[in-house]
Amino acid sequence: MTAGDLREALTAAGAAPLINKIIDPMLLEYQRRYSPLTRAIQTRKWDSTVYYFNQRTARASGGFVTDGGARPVSNSTYAQNQFTIRNMQSVGAVTGYSQAVTRQLVGDLRQQEIEGGIQGLYWDIENAILWGNQGSTQFGAYPQFDGLDTIASTFSGTSQNAIDAAGASFSLGWLDKLIDMVEQQAAMAVQDQSWMLTMSPTAASKVQQLVVANQRFVDKVEVAAGLNVLTYRDIPIIKTSFLSARAFSMGTVTTATATTGGSLAAATYYYQIVPVIARQGEILPSTEVSQATTGATSTVTLSFSTPSGLDGSQPNLYKVFRSTATGTETFLGYVDATVGVAADGVTPVLTTSILDDGVTLTPKNGATVPAVVPSTYQGTNTSMKPQAAGSENIYLMARDPNFIVRPYVRELTPLDVYPTTSSPDSLPFAIASDTCLAVRAPKYLGRISRVSTALSS
Repeated sequence: MTAGDLREALTAAGAAPLINKIIDPMLLEYQRRYSPLTRAIQTRKWDSTVYYFNQRTARASGGFVTDGGARPVSNSTYAQNQFTIRNMQSVGAVTGYSQAVTRQLVGDLRQQEIEGGIQGLYWDIENAILWGNQGSTQFGAYPQFDGLDTIASTFSGTSQNAIDAAGASFSLGWLDKLIDMVEQQAAMAVQDQSWMLTMSPTAASKVQQLVVANQRFVDKVEVAAGLNVLTYRDIPIIKTSFLSARAFSMGTVTTATATTGGSLAAATYYYQIVPVIARQGEILPSTEVSQATTGATSTVTLSFSTPSGLDGSQPNLYKVFRSTATGTETFLGYVDATVGVAADGVTPVLTTSILDDGVTLTPKNGATVPAVVPSTYQGTNTSMKPQAAGSENIYLMARDPNFIVRPYVRELTPLDVYPTTSSPDSLPFAIASDTCLAVRAPKYLGRISRVSTALSS
């Protein structure tokens, strides 16, 4: 064979049509979350639409008495409380054709989609446990249950369960304050696996930096099957992906006012809006905007484009902060991120403006408004302020089902949905879950708000 013959040998490029295409059957799951609360909080099967429970809020009185004397008859005081079970759902479909042509590589495509849908719905539950709000969504297309952001929001008084760090740098002292607050309320030792500290991965890393710097010894404990975590003062540290803004923020907000239809007095009002994003949580607030009003019957409208967060997810809720002085906004209320559903009964109509009339906050999309809105602001709290970049929430909660439990009717149950004549080659499915977060003892729950968790270099 001559050199010329070698130069004319068939190369891989020339034989490209003949090369077999081989695909690695190992699928990379490229969307991941820490979502431990769905497992770390104990669950209870419940066969009703409402979770009822009783509390003894006071015991019979007693005290000193003379020999042969008597004290007045007294009794315990009891109360009954309730949490409404909310419905959650994920719907999907594959075609029979796609099921057939992918079988060699992935096996059962429909089953793979069902498994992915179940994991995604767990993330929705985790997000709701932290950020859900019932009051603002109860009349809407997607009613929610109250999460920790709503429940752990008492910053003073005998039922205090929240501390505002006001942007201070995180130190172990903040965890000590949190533990002390809960222990004072619960009157029991807060120091073992029946409790947990819930925080972002960044906050957990900050704890590690500080315990190493202070030469403290920390153990690992197993809080659920296969879930081994570090501890602080023997309390497990649970990392969740749903407490970090990850540099996402609300976009531009514009304002407008009308002199009729409301009850806002003449003043200049300052606003910030914070979205709560599906499968992520709260992101950073909008830049402060202001609007001057006249008279005593004004309204203010806040308009914006729908924000997006991690993986393009859209909001579940908005949180509106307001003040009459710049830089001093406090929490005015939660607002539903959907106005309703379109004519097809399925497609959500997203909120693109919020009307503040001095009494309540109304979500709007153009001229479209909900048929029913809450009659008052939902969640107003002058002690709650917007998070700044780098600041986060940290929670301390019990794992004892007497204090907190997640009742469910159906726990991530796949449902068979059948093809229709309009789509006969579809293999549809749905996943249903009916649950809520039942915090039976909100005083035995703690939160540090707005603590800066920036890591040391």
